[in-house]
Amino acid sequence: MPMAAEDVRTISDESLANSACAGSAPAFEELVRRFQVPLMKFLERRFPSRRDAEDILQDTFLKVHQSLHLYRDEWKFRTWVFTIAYRIAISHGRRQVLPKTGMPAAEVADTGRRPADFAQESEQRERLWRTARDVLSEEQFTILWLHYAQDMPAADIGKIMNRTWVSVKTIMHRARKKLEPHVTPPAGARRGVPDGMKPKMIQQVTYEK
Repeated sequence: MPMAAEDVRTISDESLANSACAGSAPAFEELVRRFQVPLMKFLERRFPSRRDAEDILQDTFLKVHQSLHLYRDEWKFRTWVFTIAYRIAISHGRRQVLPKTGMPAAEVADTGRRPADFAQESEQRERLWRTARDVLSEEQFTILWLHYAQDMPAADIGKIMNRTWVSVKTIMHRARKKLEPHVTPPAGARRGVPDGMKPKMIQQVTYEK
């Protein structure tokens, strides 16, 4: 039975992928809706040109559509689609240094804070990621972004980047160590990049200019 457009938003990514493979246009459209923003933010971190990022995003969804028959529902669809985006980005060979301004900040949920407080925290998060972009290697930055901005576990990141989860953990540890000299912690706090560097914690850390 064909999937109705109004039903798709309650279905898992993996079930949608299977339905899209079977020919359901609403299922594939819902997958695009769910992943176009996180994938675009991921690609914007890698490329200075939004047009480049948009081109690779389009190529990613085209490749996803063409490869749905290869997808297996025991795989996490999110990991699978990010793997495709990452490999297309690498194959394009556009490893350019991002500009120091205009980079999208990692998102956090709005918990009802005052607009001024939220704006200050957003600026701090953006400064953090700019510093990470300048200081870390491409691989280190990508792994931290996937882990902290996309909330991916090390095992999933390893699948995307063709690394073991142990290797991913090691790279994350070294990346945090590499960032430590550039961190100015809040008054009274111990210097260093916290292990819990997730978006809700990023607002507690201010980076030197």
